Amino acid sequence: MVTIRPATSADAPIASKLLAEAFRDDPAWAMSLPDPATRPRKLEAHYRRRIQRHPELVDVAVDGGRVVGALLRAAPHSESRPAAILRSVWRGLRSIASRLPGGKGIGHGLAVESYRPDEPHWYLHDIAASPSARGMGVGSALLTHFVSMIDASATPLAALEATSPGSRRLYERFGFEAVGRVPTQPDEASTVMVRRPS
Repeated sequence: MVTIRPATSADAPIASKLLAEAFRDDPAWAMSLPDPATRPRKLEAHYRRRIQRHPELVDVAVDGGRVVGALLRAAPHSESRPAAILRSVWRGLRSIASRLPGGKGIGHGLAVESYRPDEPHWYLHDIAASPSARGMGVGSALLTHFVSMIDASATPLAALEATSPGSRRLYERFGFEAVGRVPTQPDEASTVMVRRPS
């Protein structure tokens, strides 16, 4: 039976490997990491650093003692005035960088941010299940845990980016609604979704 628990830094190697595998062909990640030959290695390094630094923002799905899924999130935060100014300056610098060669991923990230709520909210960065555990309800178990956590929090508002029609349908089952579309590849777009308190 699949159970959900908070991650520890010791989970980073296996969780980063399964996240990298899940997002190897993701159209949004392909904008930031355009070389398909190096993308899996770079993704794994990215996820490993993130999980090791902030395991408190990661949940893992476990089956028989084996990690079979992971969910990465960002907690809501209220900004002070200086932090808001700094964030605005940073956004401006990123906007300039998005126009430079290789800046497509930055531009995509800014476009996604423009649809996120202005008020404090949770953000679901990435969710993945091991190929060997697909069909076992790993994604649903992770999302059920995430939604229960945010509903019980003082800030029951959440956002995410669905990069495929299948992930969009899954998120819709958990109460997320589309608020905007951001182009990824020719004739393709990801969907920014928000889940508001009921």
